[in-house]
Amino acid sequence: QYGTMADFEALMAECRKRDIHVITDLVLNHTGNDHVWFTTACEYLKDLPAGAEPSAEECKYVDYYSFAREPGNGWHAIEGSEWYYEGMFSPHMPDLRLENENVRSDIRDIMQFWFDKGVSGFRLDAAKEFYSGSVTRNVEVLNWIQTTAVELKEDAYLVAEVWEDFGAITRYYESQITSIFNFAFGNTGGKLMQVLRAAGNSGTVSTFATALEKADAAYLGANPDYIDAPFLSNHDVGRIAGFCGYDPLKTKLAGAMNLFMSGSAFIYYGEEIGMPGSGNDPSKRAPFFWNDARDNGTTTPPPECELPEEYPFGSLETQMADDNSLWNYYRQAVAIRQALPALSHGRTTAETALNVGCVSAFRKTWNDQAVIVLMNIDTVAASVDLSAYGDWTLAASLSADGNEIVLSDTTLELPAFGTAVLIPSV
Repeated sequence: QYGTMADFEALMAECRKRDIHVITDLVLNHTGNDHVWFTTACEYLKDLPAGAEPSAEECKYVDYYSFAREPGNGWHAIEGSEWYYEGMFSPHMPDLRLENENVRSDIRDIMQFWFDKGVSGFRLDAAKEFYSGSVTRNVEVLNWIQTTAVELKEDAYLVAEVWEDFGAITRYYESQITSIFNFAFGNTGGKLMQVLRAAGNSGTVSTFATALEKADAAYLGANPDYIDAPFLSNHDVGRIAGFCGYDPLKTKLAGAMNLFMSGSAFIYYGEEIGMPGSGNDPSKRAPFFWNDARDNGTTTPPPECELPEEYPFGSLETQMADDNSLWNYYRQAVAIRQALPALSHGRTTAETALNVGCVSAFRKTWNDQAVIVLMNIDTVAASVDLSAYGDWTLAASLSADGNEIVLSDTTLELPAFGTAVLIPSV
């Protein structure tokens, strides 16, 4: 469905030319029910005499999955037998027993296969469901995966999907996994959207900087080498533009809030042009809107995908021609992030003296570098007194509404949803 191995190898070759690193999805919670491991085990069980116990010596794959004669919650019948199997997500997705050493040996071989193809690491799907309800066992599995990956490739990058709150994510970092998607800040219920929805409410806006500081300290305490993985939306949820009600200013600032968090910031394709996307899963994964001629260069939608009738921010082609477009705003934000490494690498603390009213202010330090980020999370302009920051200067700015961000003497003028980045003068 995704093309041939030759296609993949060609993709990797082109990425290497551009110094683009590729990570692939690694689904370890389950296989498909048509996988040879599972079908072999099922055929073996069907042939067992009634009442006989299965033997891994006769068929090693019966120990790859959980089989029983009595079903539990999330278990499914093997047609034509007295046996049931565990498949918490779906009957099409039988769960693997990740404590099995043969399973782990095969997983190690799978990782080696993809490393040999040139991938730099993996996204670990559904990591909290390896053993549903058991953080302790999941942490052990993640620790084994992390250890194994870096044995095979010293600089392997792993990011785990742990759809949980702040406290649980902190516990999962005890596995020493490189990264975990920061669901505490992302998605429609995360801290970032809570703050944006409360634009103009100083009591809520002021908590963004302090939440960044708290999360950084907690994650760092669990794993001193952690790399945060902030995101806005993904393939399982609606898109960020919809969360923001297609408000262009809020949608822009959401992008900056995500990209100016430390770590490996993820952009779900289409966020940078404000694509809609909600409803069933295929609709959340609609083709990228390259140009207004939808039949020219746009990928064929997956089955059951309902394409939007309207794209509020226009196609990529349209936005490339507009200096004030969301796409050009993202380009500026990425350029600033690249130019000031403390933005992506720095430890974060709330800048208490400036984190006032609806201006969210936080400092980042990395090696001998430091930046202060100020975001006006309000529908009206704000003036910030920088008289106590005479040795700092305006290094970069992002305007959401097109009005200029100006530092005059010791006063910083921030328009609605504007962002400024300060660096030391010397």
